[in-house]
Amino acid sequence: MFCPVCESEYEAGIARCPDDGTALVERLTLDNTVHDHSEARFVPLHNVGSPAEAEMVYDILRQNNIRTAVQSGGADAFSPLLSTTSTGALVLVDERDLTRAEELYESFFGNDTTPLTGTTLAEDEEANDER
Repeated sequence: MFCPVCESEYEAGIARCPDDGTALVERLTLDNTVHDHSEARFVPLHNVGSPAEAEMVYDILRQNNIRTAVQSGGADAFSPLLSTTSTGALVLVDERDLTRAEELYESFFGNDTTPLTGTTLAEDEEANDER
């Protein structure tokens, strides 16, 4: 079962989306999915340490109805299914959601750009130099 508003998937037996109260449908189609038809313009939120970290940030943002995408290496990926072997990934959000996305990111991770592993050595040295 799927929510036509937030597009989340739920187990059979659940009739309404717990996030927005919308009646669930068996599958998403162009006819039953609610979209903001204005064009999305993605802007950078954070460059995180790895695609796995980007996937975690992506999931948190999507769960909070933030339109988001991930760019890793040279390819755009509008899915969190990225290789965990490449380094760095850019989390993008629709510019209309930027302020809320920044607030969410900071509430979960502060200024940490490596949410799974903590700060890098260079970031630690920079912080120590500032003290």
